[in-house]
Amino acid sequence: MPDTTTKDHVGLFHACYQIGESRPGGRIFKLDLVVDTPNRRIQGFGSITQAVNPPLDVTTSLQGNYSQLPTLPPAPALLLVLLTGYPPIHWPTHGGLGPQILPNVDLRMTLLPNWQSGIASYCYRSGHSDWQEIEAAPVKLVSPAIA
Repeated sequence: MPDTTTKDHVGLFHACYQIGESRPGGRIFKLDLVVDTPNRRIQGFGSITQAVNPPLDVTTSLQGNYSQLPTLPPAPALLLVLLTGYPPIHWPTHGGLGPQILPNVDLRMTLLPNWQSGIASYCYRSGHSDWQEIEAAPVKLVSPAIA
């Protein structure tokens, strides 16, 4: 099946997304991603913030892939993006093997074929807290993708 989802974005491209709505006290998940279309791989960084007391500030190093979701014509094939995030670690050069790092984010996004918008569900944990789940949050591209 030909890949029609990336006809405008071939090779590597950069995309920044915002998940959630901008409102006072709202939770925002910002993504800074690089998409490798030939290998269908995605990696980048994310930050989940919320102005509460104490403030929420989760940073994560994301990696994963995307695929096409089959749909019936005339609906366009949607993109399913699956990313897992790990806390950034600053390990010294020649520091040897480090500790096992557990994930702090699990993200699923369904995007339109033009990569402009969609819906995301994700869960995250801050420090040693329990997983927090967010369902059906709006996703929007906040910077133009560079082909």
